[in-house]
Order: sequence, then C-alpha cells, then structure tokens
Amino acid sequence: MGVYRALKIRLPYRLVEERPDVLDLAVRMHLAAEEYARRLLKELTGQEELKLTPEELDALLTPDKKELAHRIIEETFPKYGLRKYFIDQAKVFWRDVVFHRMIPLNAQLRIENERDRSKAVFVDLKNGVIKVRRLEGTFVIRIREKTAKWIRERIAEGAKLKLAFLGIERQRGKREPTYRKFYVALVFAREVTPVEPRGVVAVDVNRLDHGIVAGLLVDGKLRHTLRLPGERAIKELKRLHEEISRLDERAAGEADPAKRRQLEDRVRYLKSKRYRKIRGVVKDVVGEIIKLAREHQAAIVVDTMEEETYRELKEGSWSGEKKHLLDGLGQLRRRLKELAEWYGLPYLEERLYSTVCPRCGAEMEELNNRRMRCPSCGFNDDRDNIPLLWAKRLYNELIAKAVAGAQTTSAQMALSQTQN
Repeated sequence: MGVYRALKIRLPYRLVEERPDVLDLAVRMHLAAEEYARRLLKELTGQEELKLTPEELDALLTPDKKELAHRIIEETFPKYGLRKYFIDQAKVFWRDVVFHRMIPLNAQLRIENERDRSKAVFVDLKNGVIKVRRLEGTFVIRIREKTAKWIRERIAEGAKLKLAFLGIERQRGKREPTYRKFYVALVFAREVTPVEPRGVVAVDVNRLDHGIVAGLLVDGKLRHTLRLPGERAIKELKRLHEEISRLDERAAGEADPAKRRQLEDRVRYLKSKRYRKIRGVVKDVVGEIIKLAREHQAAIVVDTMEEETYRELKEGSWSGEKKHLLDGLGQLRRRLKELAEWYGLPYLEERLYSTVCPRCGAEMEELNNRRMRCPSCGFNDDRDNIPLLWAKRLYNELIAKAVAGAQTTSAQMALSQTQN
C-alpha cells in the first residue's frame, strides 16, 4: 500500500520580499489551479464548487475524464502566463491538481553526493539548502536542523521524496484577494504492509481541558491508560485565552485609534501563538497514541462525535474560553488517521458512548466532577472511563472490523500490483 506524508516549510516573508517574482508565480499557479478545478467540476457535475469527500472526488475523477482535463488545462494555464513545464506537470497529475488546488513539481533529494538531475525542486540535504527552479532565477531556502531531522526520519522509514508544491494561502476576511503564508511542501511516499492487529487502542476525544483518554486493550482486557495532554499545556492555553479576552475588551473600549490598533495587533499575535500551541499539543498527543499502538501492533479506534453535536458545541452559548478548547479536535483526528495509515495501523471511527451505560445500555446521569451514574442498574464511573468500557464490551467486533480492513487493503494492493 502506498502511503504519503507531507512536510510544509513556511518561508520567512523577508525572503519573498527579496524575490517578488516567486510570490507572483505562486499566486498565478494558485489561480490557474483554482480555475481549472472549478471548470472541470462544472463540466462533470454542473456545479463549480462542491463539498466532496476525498472518496467522492476520487470516484468522480475516472481515467476517461483525462482528455477533458487536459483540454481545460491547455485553455486555462496560458491565461496566467504559465509556461510549458507547468502545463505538462498539470497534465500528468491532473487529478492531484483538483485534490490539492496546486500544481505538483518534480523533485529530487540529495543525501550524499548524488548527481543533480535538474528537477524543479532540489532538496540538498548534504549542503542544507532547497533550490526551487523553473523561475526567473533559482530561489534558495536554507534547511533548518528541525526540518533536516524530519526528512532523515522519513528516509530511515524507507520513504522517498516524490513531489513538491509551491504554495500560497489566500488571506480571509479581505474584500480584495490577498495572499500570505508562502511555503514549499515536500511529499514523501513509501510502501507499507498493513498490520494485522493484536489489540485495540481506544481513543476518547474530549475538549482539551478535559483531556484525551486512550486505553490499550489486549484480549478484551484494559492493559494501559494514557491521559493527555499534561496540566501545564492546558494552563498555558487558558492563560493565553484570558489575556486575549482582556486585550479584546480594552481594544473595544479604546478611543485612541493608534492605541486601539496596537492592542489589536497584540491580540492577533496572541491568537496566532494560541493556534501554534494547540497544534503543538495535538502533535504531542497523537505521537503518544501512535507510539502505544505501534509498540503493541494495535488498531486505533476513535470515538466518533456526531457532526451535529460538534457543531452545536462550537455554535452554542459557551464562553469563548471553552469553545477554543475544541479547536484541536479536527486536527487530532486528521493527524491520527494520517499517521496510522503511514505506519500501516488499522484506523476506525466508532461510537464509544460516554453517557450510555456500558452494562445495561440505559442513559446515564452526571453527578459531579464528570462522574456518571446509571439510574437503571446503579453502575457509576468517571465519564472518561466509560468509552474505554464500551471498547472493552465491543472488543471482538472492533478487532474483526480492523482485521477485515487490513485484509481488504492487502487485496487492493495485490490487485494494483497485478494491474501494473
């Protein structure tokens, strides 16, 4: 099974200011990819903007649509001044352009003394630079030690650099389109054999201040429990939120425009810091869960919060402090799924109830301090433990689903290799 991981390298804006031609090209590539995707989808469905899942999009972009896609690329890309290289790349990866709304660039990774093959993106790990070509002049980016370490870890896992993207993000909340967050994304790929699970790691996803609880079950017995993240991380998130709320109130009541602008700038900086902190917490939590699952060759089963319930929580009458602690849940699920696939671990999303009695199935009532009690049979326990008890009750069913998923993936791999 082919699996992928991407590393997004954000570029300091001072580098972009030195090379405005690079920013200009990235914007033109972005606009061309957007128009192409809209036109192709309209031809296929009658609508330009569709909210499709990756699976639905995959089913739509069948090989017989290739000729249509090529025609639209040839009509669209020259309007944005894109040369033959970008047109040819988009034709080869016509499906990927629709998925990512970006044009894939060919790439090469040098680890030691490999010959430079003049690819559009040349990652020279030995000399610590990334060279982006097919521009007016080569654009050079220094590789940070953290980035080099990540790349070496993927190489050690047997991955190879397959593609790169030159990306730019559209800034929200503006009347006229503006672009920021300029980056280069490196896509690594490797073949992995799906794991036949010997256990289950059940994950109960809560607001970050209530913690993420993961339990390892082997042979239907709970062997180990993780409660993440640590209190220190949660306190820091709460402190940031309190400072943001305080400065927001001051800015709203400030009559002096210069002082108000200064306060608003500080709020934007702290919100960005809070976002980075949440992202870091999610990364650490996922790392611990994946480590536990890999050590015990276990399937990962995540409690599925119903979309309607999640939306009600986000849009409800809670205070902002409580709402912002929900922000990392979508990130956590996506990252868990991506890393599970990368390591060949079966990944399932199942309803693991926290308010339904795992003994008799009756609706439970909350006492205090997240303690739940069943009015029907008298069972009571901490709310965070109840989803793990449901995973224990459903253990054989979950293992069967995970095994079936692994076998299906193996069969798909064999069929793909036969067709190739």
